[in-house]
Amino acid sequence: MTAIKPTIYLIKDTIKDPKQIFKKKYRLKSEEKDGVTLFYKASKILPPDWAYFIAANFTVGTTPFKNSSSFAVLVLEVEKRLLAIPLGYGLHLIDLTKTEYNFGLKTALNCIPKEEIRQVDTTTPETNSQKTKKQAVLGSTPEQFGINKQKDILRGIVGKLPKDHELGEALDGKDSLKVGKGVEGFTKLKSLCKKVLANFASTHYKTDYAWIDNIAMVRDSSLVEKLTKQLAKALKAASFEDMFFSPPVYYESIFDCKGFVFSTGDGTRLSKKEPLTMPEMSDWKKSIGPEIKSMSYEDIDKFKVNLLSDKDIKTMEWPLQRCLSWETEMNGTKYILSEGSWYEVAPSFFKEIEDFYQARILDRHDFPLASKSKIKESDYNNEICTAKSTDRFLFDLGNPKSSTMSMGKARNEICDVFDIATRTFIHVKMGKTSPSLSHLFRQGSFSGQSLKREEPNRKEFDSHLTAYGCAPNFISTPYLPSDYKIIFGLVLGKKQKKDIPFFSKVSLKNVLENDLEILGYDCKLTYIMLP
Repeated sequence: MTAIKPTIYLIKDTIKDPKQIFKKKYRLKSEEKDGVTLFYKASKILPPDWAYFIAANFTVGTTPFKNSSSFAVLVLEVEKRLLAIPLGYGLHLIDLTKTEYNFGLKTALNCIPKEEIRQVDTTTPETNSQKTKKQAVLGSTPEQFGINKQKDILRGIVGKLPKDHELGEALDGKDSLKVGKGVEGFTKLKSLCKKVLANFASTHYKTDYAWIDNIAMVRDSSLVEKLTKQLAKALKAASFEDMFFSPPVYYESIFDCKGFVFSTGDGTRLSKKEPLTMPEMSDWKKSIGPEIKSMSYEDIDKFKVNLLSDKDIKTMEWPLQRCLSWETEMNGTKYILSEGSWYEVAPSFFKEIEDFYQARILDRHDFPLASKSKIKESDYNNEICTAKSTDRFLFDLGNPKSSTMSMGKARNEICDVFDIATRTFIHVKMGKTSPSLSHLFRQGSFSGQSLKREEPNRKEFDSHLTAYGCAPNFISTPYLPSDYKIIFGLVLGKKQKKDIPFFSKVSLKNVLENDLEILGYDCKLTYIMLP
């Protein structure tokens, strides 16, 4: 008897009729035997596309070249749940919104020992949701794979099972579960599926992989539709609580342009609209005017964000959703819209991140009011120094006055401003877009770690301070991070809310806990409002 190595999908428990699993456009034939139903469609023998190219250039025609694709799906009920096993191209018949997401992943995590992982697929929900796939020659742990348990979403895992495990030697778990064990006959197939369901229902994964429940990307199209409808409703009602504008570009580049312009597809020339440097949601409402009444789920994609050059040329364009950061709730669950994608956040994780963030906010500071509302970062950093000329010194490599004040062969930036009176490294960014915040936190992390670990960098920093007029050896030896402070300063427009996107708070916690505070630095984040 021929054996198969099945790839198994678990159908959502609300679906009881196997026919509802499939895409409506297919008219499938079916046959049932021993509690297993075969759904299939007849194969067609057709020449491949490239055969016509051959026929146009040679005399052989298309006759020798024929392909046939097979489409079949086995559906069986086990423990009152439907499971689907596609064969050939059968996966294309299934409506994947009817399947349980992460079914294979959780089943695999319940079975694969922590030290026997061979491959991981992850997504990082910041800066365009970066996806990575890593493979190891030998069994490895999540730590050895470099998985960041606060930021990374685990999407798939491949690993080796313990000897004589009931599911075989290895598993590949994503939304589906791929079993490396050959199965012969329906009796053994049903028995395997029963064992798979039992392992899926286990919570053993929480022992070693509890962090995977912190954040989950929403891939159920019906839930995405519900969340997007809720977003459209909030936009139409101008209900902007916990929502703010966060374009996927650095604000530094915007000062070389006219600014952002909002469009609605109504034919209005962009050059006639007022460009905005750091817009708020209230600015969006004012800009689109009466068109807000047409906001709906069906028409939300017509609302665009444009970046105009000084010559009124559209240099970039994004859908409005791509430029929003929003926190909302549905049925008691917290959801985050970030970079155009939706994420489900565990309540305990959300509270953990929020508490950490609030504890690091510096409400009162002595940074000066900027001289003008539209000011470049490098110019404002100079004004910070001017306000306390005897204590603060400029290290911003983007300012001509301090362009040589770098450290190391790679000419890395130490900070934007250093305050000798309080021994504070000040890192500044204009606005609070996700890309700029990621860059800001990475910059602070690299600088703080480099000064701790690299004596030549400390000496070079000290020489710069001496050049500014400080006494030699201001940076003491041994270098103790606990003697220093780090402040991340965000310069916002006067209407902008003093808050940052949730995933930027996750990044902040990750950088401070794992890179800076563990060394001893006292770290804070503060907001500086433009006039």
